Amino acid sequence: MTDLNSARSLLFVPGDRPERFVKAAASGAHAIIIDLEDAVSPEDKANARFNIIKFLNDGAGGNVLVRINDGASAFYEGDLDVAQHPNLSGVILPKANTRHVTELLHKMECPVWPLVETIQGVSEVREFAVLHNVQRLLLGTIDLSNEMGLDVAHPGGKSMLDQARFKLVSASGMAAISPPIDGVFPSLDDEPGLIAAAENARASGMGGMMCIHPRQIGAVHTAFAPSAMDIEWAQAVIEASSNEKSSFRFRGQMIDKPVLDRAKGILNAEVLG
Repeated sequence: MTDLNSARSLLFVPGDRPERFVKAAASGAHAIIIDLEDAVSPEDKANARFNIIKFLNDGAGGNVLVRINDGASAFYEGDLDVAQHPNLSGVILPKANTRHVTELLHKMECPVWPLVETIQGVSEVREFAVLHNVQRLLLGTIDLSNEMGLDVAHPGGKSMLDQARFKLVSASGMAAISPPIDGVFPSLDDEPGLIAAAENARASGMGGMMCIHPRQIGAVHTAFAPSAMDIEWAQAVIEASSNEKSSFRFRGQMIDKPVLDRAKGILNAEVLG
């Protein structure tokens, strides 16, 4: 089972489609997100909760997260029974802000994954990222783009989203938690676009992506995996460091603890695959 602090791919599956739960868990995604929010209509939410609890009671297998409804929703309180299930790996809180993240953390022991997808959430992210039991941040690119009126097909809109990425990456660093997870790529038939989006996310410091279909997982894993050149460099640096007691010069670069930590991180990521 993949350590969720290293997970690169999170696959959504609707809570009202229990026949897809096992398939999603076996898809190769590092974790699945069973959705109680946008993917489930109001009249089906109670049944979706029942489906998730049954799946978790039966053992589930793998890393299972659940996206509950946001803290201002009429469905929020009803979702908390699911969110406190002992076999759950984490709870995703949409439209995250400081007040709602704090309130949820006080209600449960399960790790919370704030989904930052509003202007308020982006502006407050450093406040709630440091709270105890926040495991990782997620960026809701579609909702945030809609609220801000961004044209993400234009370089200007993409640049604005990259600023939101910077906010989440820097907040994660300040909180000493793993890099955040980027939003979904909505087109299933545009693999070059998916690859470009994933590569941009990784270059921006993000640690993975949410996926809406199993066919997206392979491209996401490839984009976030270290390159052969990175792996060769990291192995060489670690080997050279075995004979050094402090900072040293290697291939024209000064190697000190932060650089060694980066090399170790690359090798750990290679093992994850």
